[in-house]
Amino acid sequence: MIRAAVLALAATAVLAGPALAAPDKNPAAAPSGDYKLDSRHAALIARVGHMGGVSKSVFRFNTLSGTLKWNAQDPTKSSLSVAIDPKSITTNVAGFAEELSGEKFMKTAQFPQITFVSKSITMDDADEGKVTGDLTFMGVTKPVTLDVDFNGSVQSRGAAKLGFEAEATIKRSEFGLTAAPSAIGEDIEIQIDIEFDQIKPAA
Repeated sequence: MIRAAVLALAATAVLAGPALAAPDKNPAAAPSGDYKLDSRHAALIARVGHMGGVSKSVFRFNTLSGTLKWNAQDPTKSSLSVAIDPKSITTNVAGFAEELSGEKFMKTAQFPQITFVSKSITMDDADEGKVTGDLTFMGVTKPVTLDVDFNGSVQSRGAAKLGFEAEATIKRSEFGLTAAPSAIGEDIEIQIDIEFDQIKPAA
């Protein structure tokens, strides 16, 4: 019986394969160059107060695209551009995503894209910093600062993959999103999880 258990554990280990190496948190270890956002591993979560703050309503934007120019020696010289499809919003309330995309709220037919373009980067620590850039939402462009954590880099199929987490808070009325002020809070908390894949030069 013991022998059978040992064999079962061994088979499980073989099927699982070798353990993945932990990401390298040293920014200098991630190759400099151009990266493309991996849309399969990216999401933007928005949280906003409901009914005066009795709870938070949570929304997710699933469709993101973008590019990163990474400077490993000096990350403050990196640059970032991201686009979000507002129609990709999802909620756990039936029919509410369609309402949010419509004329009452985000007016996505008129404003089909949300963009963020970095203007400056500062480092608070080796793997933490702030990215300030222009956020364009519903036709209004305003500066927004993201608090960013560098999750590290790994090698995958001969190319580097970089991961980041970021958060910020914006005031929705500043971008013209003013509907339902008695039910929906003013502050929108933004949480971003994102990966970028290295673009290898053509052979």
